[in-house]
Amino acid sequence: MLKNLPILLKVFATAVSRIRAQMTLVLENPRWTAGGHFAGRAQLILGELYKIKKKRPLAVQHLTEARRILSPFGQTPILARVDAALAELGQ
Repeated sequence: MLKNLPILLKVFATAVSRIRAQMTLVLENPRWTAGGHFAGRAQLILGELYKIKKKRPLAVQHLTEARRILSPFGQTPILARVDAALAELGQ
């Protein structure tokens, strides 16, 4: 564990900004539609990130958007995950 400490510290220091950047790339990519599965999953990831970081308004915003995008696909496991995250936030 000690020999992995520098890598672990780097990951902890840069993870949030890297996740945000990657999800922004997904959401801005013209190949995938704004109402498609990839956009919904990206919104879910951002919502969960903000939930972990205790930024409730941003978490609710992204999770609600994920729910809006993913609802037309029916009751899927990813939609259940969105609903569970929103329930934890009291929505």
